[in-house]
Amino acid sequence: MASKRVQTSAVLFVLLLAGCILLGAGIALTNSMLMVTGGVLCLGYVISYILSQRTLKEKCELMLEAIRNNDYAFRLPASAFSAGEKVLQDTLNEFGVMMGNQKQLIAQRERYYEQILSAVTTGVIVLNEEDRIVQTNAAAVRLLDLPMLATLQQLDRYGGEIGKMFRTLRVGERRQLHFSTSKGEAHLSLRAVRTVLNKQPVRILILNDIRNELDDKELDSWIKLTRVLTHEMMNSIAPISSISETFLNRDDVKGTSLYDGIRAIHETSTGLIGFVDGYRKFSSLQQPSPKPFYLQELLRQLAGLQLIPPQIRFTMQIEPNDLMIYADPNLIRQMFINLIKNAVQAIGRAEGRIHVRAYSASDEHVYVFVSNDGPAIPEDVAEEIFVPFFTTKKDGSGIGLSLSRQIMKLSRGNISLSKAGTNDWNTTFVLEFE
Repeated sequence: MASKRVQTSAVLFVLLLAGCILLGAGIALTNSMLMVTGGVLCLGYVISYILSQRTLKEKCELMLEAIRNNDYAFRLPASAFSAGEKVLQDTLNEFGVMMGNQKQLIAQRERYYEQILSAVTTGVIVLNEEDRIVQTNAAAVRLLDLPMLATLQQLDRYGGEIGKMFRTLRVGERRQLHFSTSKGEAHLSLRAVRTVLNKQPVRILILNDIRNELDDKELDSWIKLTRVLTHEMMNSIAPISSISETFLNRDDVKGTSLYDGIRAIHETSTGLIGFVDGYRKFSSLQQPSPKPFYLQELLRQLAGLQLIPPQIRFTMQIEPNDLMIYADPNLIRQMFINLIKNAVQAIGRAEGRIHVRAYSASDEHVYVFVSNDGPAIPEDVAEEIFVPFFTTKKDGSGIGLSLSRQIMKLSRGNISLSKAGTNDWNTTFVLEFE
């Protein structure tokens, strides 16, 4: 085929040359026949050249159309070009290769940025000028406690004010959101920045969970305070206990009126030492040794400890049955014991039920709901239950739930109290494991 095109090009060139000679000779000799013949040959060459250029344009458009359709594997065959057009064929094919490589590079970068966006704990929502969601990440869906986020209208479930904040938030402005979800109270900070995407202005809304930040700072402050107090108290009480015990063992004190008084001092100091030691546990938890374990197996072990009286029914719903948690099983066991004891005390002597439900979410976080049908915790008390040493019980130490919160923090998780009535339970503690 290539040799034929070379022959054709040579014939056309000869015709053009002959036409020019005949046309020149006809003009010189004023011979009309020669001029007509030469003119016809030259015109034939011009028409052939125009047709060949049109064919060449069609070939170029064929390559461009393939690129527009994202077909970067398309190549123009050598048989479609003459020898003189070989450079153009190579250039177009090389252009297709370059465009394909560039497309692959862009796709790799998009996947790279999507992975980064899905890994961060900050929620990101991109809105166009019509407040339609262009893009979002898993963190935003999780912070807003939604199965998916397609439109801002989904936020109306938390009240019209929440959705309005998202729509009216101006660039550079910061707001705080407070609303109740199935996983407890949400405390989020919201701010907006503006940029351009595909030549269109967009707003990027950034969500952060300030609840955990505030809880962490508060917990750290309590731990530091507790360490100081327990240290000072132990320094003061330990000598009293030791000296009083020494006097109680002396023969000249036994049987005298001083014995009862010294014994009272000793028993009180010993009780204070035990009391302070309980607080010391709060501020000096062992560093966790995480490992995978089956949640259902751990709960069955707890059920066999006879922590729950006969009139209270204990049920479990673990999905799937072999659901595993990666954490320190000893610390998590202690936390569940605290929650179960609290539930038993809340129900009291009445008949009741304690229910544990657990599942793995799409973001691979494990959620555990520990519920009971005892009296609901009053709202004013619910705000303080995780504060160290806060208790409404006469004989309570106030460190059980604060200790549970610290255990979850060390386990890179979170514990919260759901609003009373959530899922028809009066009290529900929500545990989230990353």
